[in-house]
Amino acid sequence: MSAAADDAQLVARAIAGDRVAFVELFRHHSPAVAKLTRAYGAPVFEVEDIVQEVFVAAWRRLADYDRQRPFRAWLFAIALNRVRDMARRRRVRAFFFGAAELDEGATRVEAEAPDPETQAHHRLALEEVARQIAALPEDLRTALVLTAITGLSYQEAAASQNITVKALEGRIARARKRLAAH
Repeated sequence: MSAAADDAQLVARAIAGDRVAFVELFRHHSPAVAKLTRAYGAPVFEVEDIVQEVFVAAWRRLADYDRQRPFRAWLFAIALNRVRDMARRRRVRAFFFGAAELDEGATRVEAEAPDPETQAHHRLALEEVARQIAALPEDLRTALVLTAITGLSYQEAAASQNITVKALEGRIARARKRLAAH
C-alpha cells in the first residue's frame, strides 16, 4: 500500500475522532516538518515547538482537509505558514527591541569533527548558501526548499503551493539559476 493510501486511511480515521490514527500521522510526518522548519532558518530551540504548532493546527482543521490533495502537501502548507509567522515575529522583535538571536554563537560538538580550519571553512560556505537562499524571492525559495532540502516530490510541493508542477519546475529553475550566478 502506498504512503498516500496509508495517509488517506489514517486521515479518515482521525477525522472520525481516532487520536491514535493522528498520532501515526504525526510520527510519519513530523521529521519532514522539522526538516522544513530548520531549512527555513528556525533556531534549533524553536523547531520542536513549531512542529507541535503545525500538528495542533492540523488537528483543529482536519475537518477542512481536502481529501483530493495529498495530506503531506496540506500539512506542509500549514508548516510554511507557521515558519513565515515565526520569521515575522522574530523580525518585529528585533526591530523593536534590538533583540539578538538566542541561538547566536551556539556551537555543536561532534564526536569526529574535522579540524577547526575545515570547520570554519564549511561553516562559512554553509552560511553563504543559506544567505543566498534567504535572498531569493519567497516563491522561488519555497519551491527550492520544499523539493531540494525537504524532499517533497514535485507533485506534493506544487499541491502545497496550489500551483501546477510546470510552474513549480519554472520556479526551481529560476532559483537554481540565481544561486548559480553567485
